[in-house]
Amino acid sequence: MEPGKLILPGESFYPLIMELFEKKEKASILYDDNGPTRAGGIIESVYEKEGKHWLRLEDQTEIRVDQLQAVNGNFSSDFSTC
Repeated sequence: MEPGKLILPGESFYPLIMELFEKKEKASILYDDNGPTRAGGIIESVYEKEGKHWLRLEDQTEIRVDQLQAVNGNFSSDFSTC
């Protein structure tokens, strides 16, 4: 996925997460954890828990995929800095 793509409602970051996981490429992530939160690193695992997709970074940070707001320059259309 090219940087700068807008993730539209109904779409997911999941394909991008899987691509980064399989290629062992670094992910720069912005996600919602009661406010915008930054994380980054190699994705160590991608798994499902309680019907939701999750990822675990090499520093053991666990993030639910549906809480992602941006990954490697690709932003959710829901994302707002205001």
